[in-house]
Amino acid sequence: MKEKIKQELLKYNPSFSVEEIELGLGLFEQKEFKAKHLASKSGEVCKYLFYAESSITRSYYLDADGKEHTLWMKPEQTFVTEYKSFVHQDKSQFNLQFYEDTQVFMISRENLLHLFQESKNWALFGLYLTEQVHITLIDVFVNLLANDATKNYHYIEYMFPRFIQVAPLKDIASMLQISQVSLSRIRAGKQLKS
Repeated sequence: MKEKIKQELLKYNPSFSVEEIELGLGLFEQKEFKAKHLASKSGEVCKYLFYAESSITRSYYLDADGKEHTLWMKPEQTFVTEYKSFVHQDKSQFNLQFYEDTQVFMISRENLLHLFQESKNWALFGLYLTEQVHITLIDVFVNLLANDATKNYHYIEYMFPRFIQVAPLKDIASMLQISQVSLSRIRAGKQLKS
């Protein structure tokens, strides 16, 4: 697992030295999470940046009627957090959930800020991570606004096939902002546009 995280860190910043990576990894905690476990809960401050080895992560919220609405999903071996809560240390509006049993490396905001102050390369990692979050958000909004539900589903099916294999149909439909019936029609090829 540590080797995977090292490779991921080097993707963000190839300038990392072995010593800098080891210093940083020493501040990460390792924890095992069971399937469906909430890594971060709505109403609480999200204190960690997570890296799940083998689980897709979902961000969702509950509406006034208690219905779940999926905001996004991220593949395994990706850095995730509930960014607004993590950055501002305010109570989160959203839940973060792991779909599958997984080992997770996680670092607290305090320890991450300490690394940013101690190492230029860790600070650059933080900058690159922020840039990646913004690029992903832009891509998501462009796809949701520019494409119809069928194209968006096929994009997920092509780019993130494990989402289709692991996530319940209702969560994928919610993320695409369509009904489960509409998603079933898309999957069956009976609907060209939502």
